[in-house]
Amino acid sequence: MFRLFRSSVSRIFFLPLLVMSLSWPLLAQQSVEEKPAFISDALFVYLHSGPGNQYRIIGTINAGQQITFLTEDNDYAQIRYDGDKTGWLPKEYISFTPGLVTQLDTLNQRVNSQQLQLQQLEEERNNLNSQLNSAIAERESALEQLAQANRAYEQLKGQLQATQTSIWQNPMVIGSAILLIGLIFGLVLPSLWPKRRDSERWM
Repeated sequence: MFRLFRSSVSRIFFLPLLVMSLSWPLLAQQSVEEKPAFISDALFVYLHSGPGNQYRIIGTINAGQQITFLTEDNDYAQIRYDGDKTGWLPKEYISFTPGLVTQLDTLNQRVNSQQLQLQQLEEERNNLNSQLNSAIAERESALEQLAQANRAYEQLKGQLQATQTSIWQNPMVIGSAILLIGLIFGLVLPSLWPKRRDSERWM
């Protein structure tokens, strides 16, 4: 009876440990999440079909190439590259920060983008300078036309004053003016005298 009890207890006790030991590799493998990574700045890296050198070589991968880290087994890691291809390579060739090649490409892209923006700014500056020069030329032309108009006005004003002065200095004009004044008095004064005489008679 005691032996039966001890065997049943031992089975109950070791059964969870057995299950945990069998499921531990699966749990450890599932705990590794996929994450982006990069190939270190080596010349090239051989890819194997499994986690070790004993597996056949299925290709190479370029330095600095962006990959997806899938899982690891001892000193090897499984990666995904070029869309849906997978392979194994030593973990030492994997970096989770961009390598010098990738950083250089990123810097070149930034430089090209900044050069394009600088070129666009230069074109805008040239356009603005052209518009400013056109506005300055139009302003100078308007000022010149205004100055010409002022000079023409002064000339006409001087000519008019000279004409008026020359008219009154002309003896014929003076004599005509005196004659006209005398004629006016000659026509107006006689018409006033009879009225005064008639008014004196009535008184």
